[in-house]
Amino acid sequence: MQSGDSIPSFVEQKNAMYDSLIRKVLLFTLLAVVVAGTDVVSAQEKKEASNLMHLLIDCSKPSRGLIEATLQIPVAAAAKVGKISLWYPKWVPGSHGPGGPIANIAGLQIHGADGKRLKWRRAPGEVYRLEVEVPRGAKEVQVAVRYVVNQPTTTSFGHDCFFAGNIGVVSPSCLLLYPEGSDVDEQQIEVRVRPPAGWYVASALAKSNKGVKPEEELMFQPVTLRTLVDSPVMLGRCYRSFELVTNTSLSPPHTLHVFSDHKTAESISDEVVKKYAEMVRQASYLIGSHPFDRFDILLGVTDALPKNGLEHARSTFNVLPPSSLKSVTALKGWDRLLVPHEYLHAWCGKFRRPEGMLTSDFHTPKDTELLWVYEGLTQYLGELVEARSGLMTDEEFKNRLLVELRNAMNQQGRQWRTLADTAAASHILRGASPSWGGLRRSQDYYMEGMLFWLEADARIRHLTNGNKSLDDFCHSFFKSQRSVKQPAAFDRSEVVKQLHAVAPFDWDGLISRRIESFQQQFDPEVASLLGYSFEITNQKPKIPTNTFRQSSGVDLLDSLGVSFSSSGEVRNVLLDSPADKAMLAPRQMIVAVGDHKWSTDRMLSSVEQAVQGKPIKLLVSEHDRIKSVQIQYYGGLAYWNLTRDDSKEDWLSQILAARKK
Repeated sequence: MQSGDSIPSFVEQKNAMYDSLIRKVLLFTLLAVVVAGTDVVSAQEKKEASNLMHLLIDCSKPSRGLIEATLQIPVAAAAKVGKISLWYPKWVPGSHGPGGPIANIAGLQIHGADGKRLKWRRAPGEVYRLEVEVPRGAKEVQVAVRYVVNQPTTTSFGHDCFFAGNIGVVSPSCLLLYPEGSDVDEQQIEVRVRPPAGWYVASALAKSNKGVKPEEELMFQPVTLRTLVDSPVMLGRCYRSFELVTNTSLSPPHTLHVFSDHKTAESISDEVVKKYAEMVRQASYLIGSHPFDRFDILLGVTDALPKNGLEHARSTFNVLPPSSLKSVTALKGWDRLLVPHEYLHAWCGKFRRPEGMLTSDFHTPKDTELLWVYEGLTQYLGELVEARSGLMTDEEFKNRLLVELRNAMNQQGRQWRTLADTAAASHILRGASPSWGGLRRSQDYYMEGMLFWLEADARIRHLTNGNKSLDDFCHSFFKSQRSVKQPAAFDRSEVVKQLHAVAPFDWDGLISRRIESFQQQFDPEVASLLGYSFEITNQKPKIPTNTFRQSSGVDLLDSLGVSFSSSGEVRNVLLDSPADKAMLAPRQMIVAVGDHKWSTDRMLSSVEQAVQGKPIKLLVSEHDRIKSVQIQYYGGLAYWNLTRDDSKEDWLSQILAARKK
């Protein structure tokens, strides 16, 4: 064998050995990386599992009026100091105030993992914060909660628990405690619900096991604390569901869940269901995109529970009486408004939320001044969709407009409190005042906010010769993907900027004048912009008594400056009016008109017949004394009226027209 022949052969063999060795090293390295990666994932999964909260809601015995709940709360990080703080939700989204119904807790025990009961006390000055003594090194605590249902809702603002007969609603926030420092968009919780035997369950929460009628217990997939608090659960023995969307390219799936006292749950008519389906379609045209991949409308049709409703990101909770849902014509006033209003909140308030109201926990105080957008815009869009879907006729919308214009004209509280302040002070104004309510003001940002956004719609149409509208603002302001997980904050400057992008105008100045300034009287310019005249006449408007917020009794605010109940009780008096100068005041009773006992007809006739020198004479009961009162007024009956101005474009009819694309 020649040496020249042997060298290449030797090199080739050696290179082959090296190649084989390198391949093995690379293979082992790759396997090591994969194994290491698997270990990392497993560690992460273990970490997430160890941080997972668990909540079991036991409402299996509704007749007792109690709900039992147990919570497993990981506390490893805080346990190093031997004490943790747990919060009960105080500022629940949608309530606009610190109204978590903690007063309804009727039992609370906290135990360590070893079963030993732990001591707790409330933080001084903060009843929603519990300070718990825990053993050092503790990894979790277990909390047992007992909750009283069907309590007054004056403080909870609707996010509560109600059960009666064959139907119930559970708001998870009522049964929740969470560790201080938790981020509600990061902290995960797994929920189980134990319903009464044979009851159906509906919620926007995704189920872990199949079947709408579980035998004993229903488990839901883990969610964040924000999603849990935003996902009420409706239960009942009588249940039907309706799919409202046929074209999922236009809208994601929407399910109407109907719970009723009746075994067939037929208290809602097919006609109303069709209108709700059209509501979904018109909302899709109005806004153009959806911040959710599906939506659940929870509707309790019953007289056993109080009327109620609350907005949520992927569902709405509503309770209405059966009488309202027998036909579209029977659905009037607040009952008709409820479902569309809460539904439109999925965009306005839940997805797009004022920056000051978007916090990472449920106890930090919220800045509610932009509720004139959150609620005012929703009020407008809700009633707009009512009209476009056929739930409300154009004439009914005009009646609603006249009612709100008159209410705004007679609202004297604006002289000292701005509309923005009614929003900033929202939670202290929720309850109505039977005396001088107009001076104190209430949550006027709802209805006067609606008038502002109607004016904005009319102005955009004027400025663009009808080529654009508030619909264009909605398409931009609420633009989203169906995979949205968290709310998106906005501030006043963004509202101004996006309105200006649709139609250049001094929107900043308009907001300042309408929302943020003291006013001697409301400016009804919106009527003229819509193509209507708003003026005083001697003709009483023919507004049906079931129109939302239309006052009953005898309304003489536009003439005497006073209104009465049908029994003669003084309801409202305007300052510096003839009635005020005669010293009439709320809660007084009119015993007689002239020489005759009180009646509504006599009161109206006395105003018509009053002539110079012969004032209106009343006999008034005030506490335990009777006094005679004379009202110096001779102008006859007078009422604000809304009439069509044929010299102008009828923008209102165009606004209310149903969209087809």
